[in-house]
Amino acid sequence: MIYLNRAVLDNACTMTALTKHNKPVELRRFSPDDLEALLIYLHHLSPGTAKRFQPHSFRKEHVADFHENPEHEAWITTDSETKKIIAYTVVKKGYLHHDYPRLQQYGVNISYDHCYTIAPSVTDEWQSTGVGQLLFDHVLSEIKHRNAKQLILWGGVQTDNTKAVRFYQKNGFRSLGHFLHNGLNEDMFLPLA
Repeated sequence: MIYLNRAVLDNACTMTALTKHNKPVELRRFSPDDLEALLIYLHHLSPGTAKRFQPHSFRKEHVADFHENPEHEAWITTDSETKKIIAYTVVKKGYLHHDYPRLQQYGVNISYDHCYTIAPSVTDEWQSTGVGQLLFDHVLSEIKHRNAKQLILWGGVQTDNTKAVRFYQKNGFRSLGHFLHNGLNEDMFLPLA
């Protein structure tokens, strides 16, 4: 993966990079102006991919409300040619409060002030092209600059999503344990310190 350049536009950093197949893509923070393009992205995910990505519903008012919450941040990757969103990642500082009792039982000291929760997604046509890795690396770099020490998957990962489980393992995530919610899920944790 090659990063081509970095531009700062309206205080937002845009990074241009190449996928495994030398296709140029742009990585940047999500802005309210991206809402309509994001809705198109979300509604064009296959049913299988859509069911795996659920930090928020896909209804316009829910997506807008989600992004108005100052605790939530998001980054997108766009195809440099079409300008369509091809990957989307949401991040929350801290952990989800309703997940804490489950996370606590694993015996890992998770610090709310130094923890981030992440939910990445990549459109079906762009999976296995390196786009997910590019966006993950970009987001990880951003949160490490904020003194993040831990990263947790938002709602875990469905255990039958073997491609995602391998991706997380390759990036250093370790399994904490399993839980049932619409099937078997795995909590995964990445120490950053």
